[in-house]
Amino acid sequence: MGHALHKFFITVLLSSLIVLPRILSAGEAPPEVQPPTQAEPSAGEDLGYGVGSVLASILYSPLKITYAGLGLITGGVGFVLSGGNPDVANSIIFPAVKGNYVITPSHLKGAEPVIFIGPTPPNSSYPQVTPPPIPAPSP
Repeated sequence: MGHALHKFFITVLLSSLIVLPRILSAGEAPPEVQPPTQAEPSAGEDLGYGVGSVLASILYSPLKITYAGLGLITGGVGFVLSGGNPDVANSIIFPAVKGNYVITPSHLKGAEPVIFIGPTPPNSSYPQVTPPPIPAPSP
């Protein structure tokens, strides 16, 4: 008896889910027919782009992370060798660290560009240090 009652409730629930939207929309005016603006991608197409983005990211992400890590190290060395000039370090670090680390379906569709090397740093607020002029030798 419990199994029959369970089947009855499932049948009522499923039939109400099928009939309820039709009942609710019966009192509404029919929608105007408009030409489709853009076709919705199919589920298979979305799945393909999703799988493609995962596979591309498996190859791309380690390369980008390695590039960013080497950029951080090189920027630190540049900072030390330039006598602590942050502009030297930032001009190396910013392009290495900025950019995309993961390939998304929108990258594969061509809606967004893949940025491996990021933009240059914004103008720094540090004043430029100019060396004092070297005096001319006296005769």
